[in-house]
Amino acid sequence: MFMKRVVTAVLLGLLLTPFAAADPHRTGVQRPSQPEPQVRDGQRGDQRGGPPGGAQRSKWWQDEKIKADLRLAPEQTARIEEIFETAFPKMKDIFDDLRRREEQLSNLISGNDVTEVQVLKQADQVEAVRSSMSKARTLMLFRMRRVLSADQRTKLAEIEKAHDKERGPGRLPERTPTDR
Repeated sequence: MFMKRVVTAVLLGLLLTPFAAADPHRTGVQRPSQPEPQVRDGQRGDQRGGPPGGAQRSKWWQDEKIKADLRLAPEQTARIEEIFETAFPKMKDIFDDLRRREEQLSNLISGNDVTEVQVLKQADQVEAVRSSMSKARTLMLFRMRRVLSADQRTKLAEIEKAHDKERGPGRLPERTPTDR
């Protein structure tokens, strides 16, 4: 059960961090002690059946400060949103499949009459789905990046670097749309 929680936390991090805004105070995860805010459909992953746990997606291309810093044109913002909205349902489906297969693996590992071959076969299936999710995410980020000019990509990388620096020592940098 512990392994399942760790794997789920890592997956949520992989799925959600590309959408973290450059605001160091926004983590992308709702703190349990706070009351759940009322949000429009599509703002929280679990309302659309997406990532569980009240995780909130933050769309960097909709952040007013980032839009101003990058000088994003409305057409660019709309195109990036379209790319995200097209990719996210596929990523959500892959995430759900991954979660299901990880649960199967966890149950298999907990079983008494299980062979190493069975565990390895299920682990291979989990990793194949995880790879599929990574590829879908990478392709989405690549498509988003192509919408930006070279200067905008450079500026976004600077924003990300500053954001990572503000997060402080000892913390891993978040994965971001440019995937350095």
